[in-house]
Amino acid sequence: MGYALVTGATSGIGKEFTQILAEHGKDVILVARKENALKALATQLHKQYGVHAVAVAIDLTDEDAAGELFSLTQDAGYFVDTLVNNAGFGDLTGFLDSNWHRSRDLMELNMITLTHLTYLYGREMREHHFGRILNVSSVAAAFAGPNMALYYASKAFVLSFTEAVADEVRGTGLTVTALCPGPTGTAFDTNAHMSGRNFFTMAPPMSPKAVAQRGYRAMMTGRTAVYAGPITKAGFFAARILPRRVTRAICRWANGTPGRPAF
Repeated sequence: MGYALVTGATSGIGKEFTQILAEHGKDVILVARKENALKALATQLHKQYGVHAVAVAIDLTDEDAAGELFSLTQDAGYFVDTLVNNAGFGDLTGFLDSNWHRSRDLMELNMITLTHLTYLYGREMREHHFGRILNVSSVAAAFAGPNMALYYASKAFVLSFTEAVADEVRGTGLTVTALCPGPTGTAFDTNAHMSGRNFFTMAPPMSPKAVAQRGYRAMMTGRTAVYAGPITKAGFFAARILPRRVTRAICRWANGTPGRPAF
């Protein structure tokens, strides 16, 4: 049996994915930046489920981090047949007022690293005629998001990219799935520098566990995309029927203004 590799494994949706995979007897490769948290999680998963859990501390915003990670798993002899591209972050800021280095890291992590990992591990899975890849997108993929322009654009990329590749690999034994959650009870809003009232406070967020469970089921059944939760489904429906200028205004209102609360 191959390994499951999960990025952003130490918190939120990623951590819940590691628990679900290990509960189903899957050996796991845990990838994140915080080495101590990774080792603690690897120990817990091994003790609780008896699986082999490998901790890999790496900054996936670094250029060619995906290539380094792939080489590491290849050299260790780990065949990855399940890939969960979960790592990513957002930033509440006007684009022209943003810190360019943070913006570059966002694009590198949310798009480039995800795409490169899909390419590297996807080719190996296709050779073996078996594999599952899940890419975490967002309800944000349906919209343009003023004051979070790059985050919304990156998630639109993830959804479009995943849907296209899923179609390309049909019949090969490899499936590719996009998971689109709405507001989820993670540290996303804190990391994105969101404060005051925003779309995370407008409705109760889903739990990371519930989101991961829906994503896991969709991945295992080979679905191309899954929209987790009523807010996400409503969002994608609204994006189809409302003019773009209207949805932009809604997103700007929901995101709030950088530096002060939304209301």
